[in-house]
Amino acid sequence: MRRARAALLGVTLVLGLPALASPRVPAPVPASARAEPAAPARATLRGVGEGVHARLAQPAVLRGQFEQSKRLEGFRQPLVSRGDFLLVRDRGIAWDTREPFASTTLLTRERLLTRLPDGSQRVLLDAAASPGMAAVNALLMALVAGDLPALAERFKLGETLAADGSWLLVLTPDEAGLRQVFRRITLSGDRFVRAVEIEEAGGDVTTLRFLALSDAPAAPTPDEAARFD
Repeated sequence: MRRARAALLGVTLVLGLPALASPRVPAPVPASARAEPAAPARATLRGVGEGVHARLAQPAVLRGQFEQSKRLEGFRQPLVSRGDFLLVRDRGIAWDTREPFASTTLLTRERLLTRLPDGSQRVLLDAAASPGMAAVNALLMALVAGDLPALAERFKLGETLAADGSWLLVLTPDEAGLRQVFRRITLSGDRFVRAVEIEEAGGDVTTLRFLALSDAPAAPTPDEAARFD
């Protein structure tokens, strides 16, 4: 897992998430030597976060817009990007950035890759290269999809529930490796996750807001499904 986190430092900002460690990417493991990663044990919420979990919808498909802002320590103006996203719960997430320049980022449990308008693409993470990568990809997916049982495996959860149906959930890292990267992560929303704020240990803060959310139609169109092939 430590080497898997190390591969993410080269990703400056993906899906509103900071890099997780050093730029050294582990060498691919020969196919003959690879072992199938074991399915992670699912954490129970043990009462903490159950209120948020009960309020969150779990649509198979969620579409909308995003606005991402990253405040860097020592810089006055934040870095801002905007675009559209598509979440297909059993397949992955597609992020189509419009501003400041066009690009597409695809995140699945198997890989994380970016595509540019000229058709070129770059694989940023590949779970097949290291079993630990699958755990990192799962963590990224859980943050965006609001998968609280998965997040409870690595974070302490503290929830605040409002009478109008909204909620606030503060995630404090439970693992030493994550504490070197995150100070805390705050999610807020109602039926859906509406905002994610990530406070890094170094002082940088990333805010990701989700707008114009829709879970209709309830199933992905053929074109939407094909994006993850």
